[in-house]
Amino acid sequence: MHDLLDAMSTAQGNIDRLSDPGALHEATQSVIDIARTCGAKTVLAASPVAERLVGSLLTSCSGFVSLSPQAVAASWSVLIVDINLASGTSVAQAARHVREMGAQRVHAVVLHQLTAVAAKAEDCGVDALDVIAERPVAKSPSTTDSGLW
Repeated sequence: MHDLLDAMSTAQGNIDRLSDPGALHEATQSVIDIARTCGAKTVLAASPVAERLVGSLLTSCSGFVSLSPQAVAASWSVLIVDINLASGTSVAQAARHVREMGAQRVHAVVLHQLTAVAAKAEDCGVDALDVIAERPVAKSPSTTDSGLW
């Protein structure tokens, strides 16, 4: 239970940090660099909390378009953006959505990995996954054989 509470606290802290313009700018630049590297022209927020970052991304770089069926079909390659990655569910749902819209290549970028076990691209239903700042939750040495406290 303690690990879950730590992960939730870390996730909220990661979200709160983006209210600082400097942190938002830094995160935006990191995502732009990855978008350029992977060739994505269309971006999608995987969660509501990632919309601020995607909005900053769209206003900072005129070469990107927001998600629409026409944009997906025209760009072929989509970048999914999220702040925190725990199970990968939000990214996987976004990936299914854009593939249904016609995306052929789906790349995801998240700012923070919340769990000690790193997610893989295939776990999230994407072709590639970048984690900018991995901050795994520390495992406690005092667990029972079942892994419970």
